[in-house]
Amino acid sequence: MSFLISENNPFFKELYYRFFYEGYIGVGFFFMLSGFILSYTYRDGLLSEKVSKRLFYIKRLARLYPLHLITFLISIPVLLMEVGYDTPLFTVQNLTNVFLFQSFGIDRTYFFSGNALSWSISDEQFFYLMFPFLIIAFHLFKNYARIALGIASVVIIYMLSQVKGGIEEHTFFYINPFTRLVDFTLGIFLYDVYLFFKSKPIAKQATVLEISSVVVLAVFIYFNAGIPQAARYSSYYWLPIFFLIFAFSFQSGALSKLLSKNWMVVLGEISFSFYMFHQLVIRYYTQLNNDFFQISNPYLSMAIVFVFSLLVSYGSYYLIEKPATSYIVKKVKK
Repeated sequence: MSFLISENNPFFKELYYRFFYEGYIGVGFFFMLSGFILSYTYRDGLLSEKVSKRLFYIKRLARLYPLHLITFLISIPVLLMEVGYDTPLFTVQNLTNVFLFQSFGIDRTYFFSGNALSWSISDEQFFYLMFPFLIIAFHLFKNYARIALGIASVVIIYMLSQVKGGIEEHTFFYINPFTRLVDFTLGIFLYDVYLFFKSKPIAKQATVLEISSVVVLAVFIYFNAGIPQAARYSSYYWLPIFFLIFAFSFQSGALSKLLSKNWMVVLGEISFSFYMFHQLVIRYYTQLNNDFFQISNPYLSMAIVFVFSLLVSYGSYYLIEKPATSYIVKKVKK
């Protein structure tokens, strides 16, 4: 995306800083959506004990770990190309990455080791660990759990006001799993909101809700210039993301019907693989392009990276991710 911020492209520069630069909010969206979907899929089963905690943990680990391990191994050659072939591989940083503990540190060399994007599934693994207990808390102590969530949100907002800026704000408000647990828990709370409104007249206005939620998110993104970066990493986008997931949760609006098309469903299925691979594709392409191809057209480079990322993600989902998950779950059930 570097061509977007070129002085020769003022329109693209504005587009980059107003919208594309905010792409990191996709992680917050994913965390909140994850809390909602897990509640939708597993809450009743866990509460009735038809689904054991052990089976839940195994199924979630089977969803994350095979792809994580593959992308970590694929990251090794490009890492050696980037920093030198004499770089030690068996480091504490890489070991924490392998076992998905890297996001708990405060050193960027830990949570950006290996396949750098895996810090987010390190957080996600922590959320999975906490999920059964959060579900029980929301079931048995509903009001107290909501009050606790509200207090945690207020505390984070207060902490944001005390931050001076710099790397620390990125570490503690974007990476740290304990602060990002609020995003995930908001998704669990959102499921209660969804159940309350599911049979209400508002659910029949799904198209209006969907379009409105997209507009609200766009407005928040457009008017982010005066918002401190630390807040944009965290609480600033809670409301529009919450509204966006709520609006599409009814799955009956015009935009939902568009997203239910077969080709859109496939894109949704491979989205996790795309997320895990796309930065590796960029890193490999950058190295190979510098050494061999020397393609100078940024639009062509972006197209190559995007298409290749899609192809790799498609192959990964159907050849690695889906078969590995199915195999592990079947073995555990037996």
